[in-house]
Amino acid sequence: MGTKCATLINLSDIEVGHGFSNISNNRHQLDRLNKKQPILFITLFLLTLFLASTSSNSHAGLCLVGTVSEVGTWINPDQNTRGITKAVFNEECRDDSRTTCSGDVCSTTSGVKLVYTAEIWGACHPDDCYWGKIDGVYTTANWLRFRYEFTFAEKMVWAQIWSGGDNWLRLIVDTDFDSPLRTDYRFDAWMQRY
Repeated sequence: MGTKCATLINLSDIEVGHGFSNISNNRHQLDRLNKKQPILFITLFLLTLFLASTSSNSHAGLCLVGTVSEVGTWINPDQNTRGITKAVFNEECRDDSRTTCSGDVCSTTSGVKLVYTAEIWGACHPDDCYWGKIDGVYTTANWLRFRYEFTFAEKMVWAQIWSGGDNWLRLIVDTDFDSPLRTDYRFDAWMQRY
């Protein structure tokens, strides 16, 4: 960015710095400017200060984890269940930077976002079936919500901590089959914190 500005004002013998220390280090270069042009000198100095204060592309972002009680590993206490045997919910901070361009000028806004993830295991034989890891949302009604899409059905997963303590979680899975010949169903169980 500094090089482009130096080229635009045709001052190739002056190094435009990215900090105040470079300004003082380059004082001898500034002294070489024609003393009969104080307006150019003041303009260059102000431009250098502006570039030094705006040259950084980094911005602070805030991502707080640990605020949702549903995060953790949950086990179905019913060892004979034919439904969900295990669920793991997590929070992750992910990059949410965005770059926008107008012509040949681009700017990047740095950011982070909080993402909720789910990993679900269903009862299968001989080993439980792993559904995969997906992203979801935390609703305004204090539920974690995730949507699994399989080739044969869509499964909506809902999870909410029990209001009486942090060791029990209500897990609901609504299965909507693609085929009208299959009956949709709901799995609704209490899971225990592992």
